[in-house]
Amino acid sequence: MNRKRIVMILLVSLATAIPKTEAQWVTRDQRWQPRGPWLWAIPRELPALYIEFNGIDFGHAHLAQTLLRTQDEREVEQARNEVLDFIFSKPTVPPDEGQVAPTFTRLVWEVQKSFNLTHTLHRSAYDVLASDRVTDKEAALRRLLTIYLKQPAAITPHPLDHHGKMWGFPESKTFREKFPKFNSQIWAYHWLQEATYDAQLMGNAARQRELMPVLIEHYHGYLRKPPTGWESMPMMMEAAPEFSHRFPELSAIFDNLHMLHDNLDDVLSRPNLYPSLQAKRQRILEILAIYLQRNHEPQEKYADYHRIAMAMKGEHAMSGKRPPAAKDVISGDTPEYKQGTGKQQSGHQNH
Repeated sequence: MNRKRIVMILLVSLATAIPKTEAQWVTRDQRWQPRGPWLWAIPRELPALYIEFNGIDFGHAHLAQTLLRTQDEREVEQARNEVLDFIFSKPTVPPDEGQVAPTFTRLVWEVQKSFNLTHTLHRSAYDVLASDRVTDKEAALRRLLTIYLKQPAAITPHPLDHHGKMWGFPESKTFREKFPKFNSQIWAYHWLQEATYDAQLMGNAARQRELMPVLIEHYHGYLRKPPTGWESMPMMMEAAPEFSHRFPELSAIFDNLHMLHDNLDDVLSRPNLYPSLQAKRQRILEILAIYLQRNHEPQEKYADYHRIAMAMKGEHAMSGKRPPAAKDVISGDTPEYKQGTGKQQSGHQNH
């Protein structure tokens, strides 16, 4: 068989492996973490936290793949418990999200690029704060932010209107209403990711090792009993007010990242609005455009979606029970902690 025929067979195989609605060329790449003395500080200094973050990565991907396949309550609940099984198995390496959610990854690789890039920024920021080798942590974080914002897939550091326009789409709140326990579990992931920053600002690596078990125990309480009383996602300024004050751009990026996850879960939960893969892809890419930094600067395309743009009309209030700040959990000054939901247990039989 000649080389030309082999190439043709391979191309046909690749085309037929992709759903027809997605049969188009999309550049796929994944960037390595920026190098510095902080690299790999989290697995080195805070291995228990590193394990929790690996579980969170699996949770988002497994949910997306599940919602593409089914809306059956029992199957989605099974997927939620599968995520808990994975988290409590203490995964020592990050999962390959492309393997966990192959259909979703191929469907909207553009979104996955933004996720990968911003998750890398998350991990790098944790590394900086966990590394005693970094003397000027603020300069290191500024460097990471500069590198990040040069990438086309970067999420904007402008604070978006999360409780108004960004959660006012036709599909908004669907996932929370259809699957409240899984939704609250996702928000618990976000709370741990946020609260970690303020705990890290409380001291060096040794001090952080003393504090992290308290946060992780509290987080495990949320996994066993998802905080369904939260009516909107936890915000950086709630869980990590000190970090949000000192690094507002990073804080806004991470809030925007979490809101994008919520938006996509809502789209995937509305097959009546978006019945085909192509319809889902089109809607997701429309939403992604609002989040991309390149669509906010140098020429602003989405000013109406900024939180500042809503200030004249009054900030949308966050109702219902709200998550605690890291410092309150560490001090034991939260109703949830006093009630004992933060006490760590082996397994998740009580969830």
